[in-house]
Amino acid sequence: KLLDPEHLRYYYAIKLGAGLDDIDLNLEDFVARVNADLVGKVVNLASRCAGFVSQRFAGQLAASLDEPNLFARFVAAGESIGAAYDQLDFGRAMRETMALADAANRYIDDQKPWVLARDPASLPRVQDVCTTGLNLFRVLMTYLAPVLPRVAGEAAAFLGAGPLTWAGRATPLLGSRIQPYQPLLVRVDPDAVSRMVEDSMDKPAPAAKPAATAPAPA
Repeated sequence: KLLDPEHLRYYYAIKLGAGLDDIDLNLEDFVARVNADLVGKVVNLASRCAGFVSQRFAGQLAASLDEPNLFARFVAAGESIGAAYDQLDFGRAMRETMALADAANRYIDDQKPWVLARDPASLPRVQDVCTTGLNLFRVLMTYLAPVLPRVAGEAAAFLGAGPLTWAGRATPLLGSRIQPYQPLLVRVDPDAVSRMVEDSMDKPAPAAKPAATAPAPA
């Protein structure tokens, strides 16, 4: 009613290890973690890169990656992340995926496509950099798909290359077209969390109306 269920799925996943432990649902931590990880790191990566590809290159990805070694590192990380899923250690799978998201955003920060785009001669490099960024995003979403199925499906539609599959992550998207980017997730609003808590509280039952009584006979 008030929040995206995928936010809670992610929060539960990052708290769940392979053992039998209670989960502490701290709503302040929930808001901070979802906004920092899913919105600030993962979908923001897609947003940053898609804008350049759509506006400068009519949505077409480059024919090559700017940093193939980084892409190969992301693909190789799937062995450990897949093992974590198999062992029901969802928290480790999420932490390793978010470490990759940090690396992807550092790459974009270091390459600064917004600066490169000022020089027309550097536009081919901008296309390569943003194509790399979107391919890294695709791998990240593949690793998050078991926890965020709706977002993964929408990400796949945006990338325009069919459903995300574990095996398919190893083949980069090159030379194809993406769809215009639409926000895949929005930040959690603390006010919405407060309203959710209020709605979940037991409300006192309305006072019963006294039964009507018939007038006494004359």
